[in-house]
Amino acid sequence: MAAAPDEASPAPDEVSSTPAEASPLPDDDVPACGEVAPMLVDAMVGLWRGGMIYRRTFPGRADQIPEARRFVRFLLEDSARRDDAEQIAAELAANAVAHTASGQPHGTFIVEVARRTTAIRVTVYDCGWGSTPRFASRRDADVLAEDGRGLALVAGLAVRVGVRGTQAVGHAVWAELPPR
Repeated sequence: MAAAPDEASPAPDEVSSTPAEASPLPDDDVPACGEVAPMLVDAMVGLWRGGMIYRRTFPGRADQIPEARRFVRFLLEDSARRDDAEQIAAELAANAVAHTASGQPHGTFIVEVARRTTAIRVTVYDCGWGSTPRFASRRDADVLAEDGRGLALVAGLAVRVGVRGTQAVGHAVWAELPPR
């Protein structure tokens, strides 16, 4: 579960100074014990062009969806958007397991969290051979249906959503949130 810095990014020792070194925290930005100031998080994330990216592969079983939620919550513990990101990861992982080959024996899904100073992106990769996900608006979803509202919920929580890939190679379904 280590960060995978963008290979074109400068190494941390090549950066001469960060905003945290340039000026001390103002008194009103001093975090409570155990918290990290947002400007310090932004300074760390900003060291790598493209932000910090974390990925984890999960067995394609329903009992792994709570594990995917915990993974996202752990990575975004200091973010005000962690609850939304956790819900998005759960919805996308559930769809991967229910509607693609990810849910078949030996299937997997991958959860990726990309953290940038400007946005948080949660992506779930599936094994393909299922329907292509379609995002509907919340008002277009049947509120009485037992299923079919998950992607509308994701679209309602996120500022941008999308899908790339094919049935043959799998899909990457993503949702982007503002960092705060």
